[in-house]
Amino acid sequence: MRRALLLAASLAVLSGCAAPAPFVHKPIDAQLYHEPHRDAVTFWGHASVYIDAEGVGIVTDPVFESSYSPIHPRKVPRPPLSAYDQTSIVLISHAHSDHLDPPTLRHFPRTAVILCPAPAEKYVRGLGPGVHVMRPGDTYAFPGGTVVAVAADHPGGRWMGKPSPDGRALGYVIVTPARTIYYSGDTEYFSGIEDVGRRFHPDLAILNVNVHLPPADAIRAVQALGADRVIPIHRSAFGGGHQGRNARYREEFQHLADSLSIPLGVGDELSLGTLR
Repeated sequence: MRRALLLAASLAVLSGCAAPAPFVHKPIDAQLYHEPHRDAVTFWGHASVYIDAEGVGIVTDPVFESSYSPIHPRKVPRPPLSAYDQTSIVLISHAHSDHLDPPTLRHFPRTAVILCPAPAEKYVRGLGPGVHVMRPGDTYAFPGGTVVAVAADHPGGRWMGKPSPDGRALGYVIVTPARTIYYSGDTEYFSGIEDVGRRFHPDLAILNVNVHLPPADAIRAVQALGADRVIPIHRSAFGGGHQGRNARYREEFQHLADSLSIPLGVGDELSLGTLR
């Protein structure tokens, strides 16, 4: 048994993802995760945000289980169903287990459309009638706006591999008449970020600031995007791993980004009406 646990932990470190371990769930907290407000972005921890775009609920990379690997237990409560039962669209950036969790997705409304890159499709198949495989440049229209898939420079399969901007991992741009929001997914800095800036001029960038996009590269991304404000995420929900490094990243990015950065805590929200 001990050898099996050590092997599982080693695989998690090497791969960056693994099947959820049998940790006890943290309690659900309806006060921490209030029902999201209209035209707002609410941070739910790690890479998950709820974006209300003109009354349409869009959730990025939800993972609400008790862990995403044997060494990464959840350290904050889970949101209640009431916080996300109005979700219309779920955006999956890639198949790593800290961004794609089938048990979590089973709790979402069956009417919610799941947009994902090709390697993630087999993990979400059957979770609802609306699963759409997206490639860079593909669009999905919703009442009042459009989601556009854009490339990310990151491994797209379930297990870690060589990063590549080949469409196996994605970012997304949400376009409405009022504003444009870019969610990076996990990505290295690459020329595709500059393309997003030229094509879409996002008002708000939601960036996964982590080992793939460390603070200096995240600042380059903000400059290339020309975004008015940025929300740095990929933090706060899970323990284990590189928490000290992640804390330094947050502090360094906040210092470099200055007034552009909006460091939301879990459960905090940004009213999109404040962007312009």
